[in-house]
Amino acid sequence: MRLAILSDIHEDLNRLKKVLNKIDQKGYDLLICLGDISGFSESYYRYPKSRNASACLDLIRRKCEIIVPGNHDLHAAGKIPVRPAGAEYEYWLHEEDLDPGYSEEEIAFLASLPEYAILPTPEYNILLSHYLEPNLSGFIKGFYWSVKEFGAHFQLMKEFSCKIGFTGHAHVRGFHLTNPQQFKHYGYRKLRLKDFPVVIGIPPVTRNNMRSGFCIFDTDSFFLQVTKFYLYAPG
Repeated sequence: MRLAILSDIHEDLNRLKKVLNKIDQKGYDLLICLGDISGFSESYYRYPKSRNASACLDLIRRKCEIIVPGNHDLHAAGKIPVRPAGAEYEYWLHEEDLDPGYSEEEIAFLASLPEYAILPTPEYNILLSHYLEPNLSGFIKGFYWSVKEFGAHFQLMKEFSCKIGFTGHAHVRGFHLTNPQQFKHYGYRKLRLKDFPVVIGIPPVTRNNMRSGFCIFDTDSFFLQVTKFYLYAPG
């Protein structure tokens, strides 16, 4: 089964259309979105005229079989995560987010989404989440860049018999691949997964900071292809 996985759109309608067109060209069996369809800040992004949260959400709803929400989506829906991490953490307040202009029905849809999904294959399960346990929805400030910070996520994967996990949120340039022995960053490329359990952090769709892309994963051959889109591509 060929999985096409994307994340972190941030209301960037033009780039989402380009990515979906490229994914269609490559072919897939299942399309997955790992969240942050919403979330636009004038100080951080540079496409105010083309941002369109509702149009992005509509495309994702029509094209994706699996959708999990990111922190910006839950904020737009006015929903607190079911799996809170604890009072000792500092949380994003999303004070810079512009109003996405969602309808009541769109807000209700985002609020109904599960905070993670388990995708079964004939031989193993895959954990799909916006980010990493204990921060599955991405509300905690900060990112994880060392093996020791992935311990809770690997434990969650073990509970659900997951061999592989995919996450977004960190806006990786390329992708990161983490197993219990090492954390490693890669550029945009193809490789075969060999060591398990493993977590793959994928790039965002949004064009910010030259970090635009998506991934295709073959659940039978374990080949992963992470594809880049250039910031200044036409349109």
